[in-house]
Amino acid sequence: MFSVYIYISRYNGSKSTPSKQINKKSERTVTKFLYVTRHPIANTYAVDKFVKESMGGYIDFEVMFRNYIQLHKYMKEDENAIDSPAMWAKLEDFTQDPTNILKGIFQFLEVSTDDEIIADILDSLGEIRANPNAKYDAMYCSEGIQEYGNLAKKYEEEFKALNLGYE
Repeated sequence: MFSVYIYISRYNGSKSTPSKQINKKSERTVTKFLYVTRHPIANTYAVDKFVKESMGGYIDFEVMFRNYIQLHKYMKEDENAIDSPAMWAKLEDFTQDPTNILKGIFQFLEVSTDDEIIADILDSLGEIRANPNAKYDAMYCSEGIQEYGNLAKKYEEEFKALNLGYE
């Protein structure tokens, strides 16, 4: 539901203590960043629903939309500033092709990409809806623009600058 980033760290080195290896670049800790994102309109509606139904609260829709943009700006800044591998994964890509997207993530993380393991993981998730944003797209087009204004148009330049591949 939320746009998140996950960081994974592992130690590349021998069995000696990390303090003895701290200056050995070839044996340093490797941190990888996995950024998971979702279309901003769908993400904003999902967060709105969560806040209302699970927390009994309210946050202004435009504030949540702007928060999405700002969060992704920080994620892009982090990606450019860190000296670690980073990967972006979109929920929409995962729901269209879960096997290959999960396999790509596992390759990035350097963990087993065995087909049986991936199949077991996907089976454990249950149904993966192919277009999880459809209901939010329909809501935005039918009532959202009237209620909140055309936020996609209002923040179009900022959003395009993020280069996330969403229209």
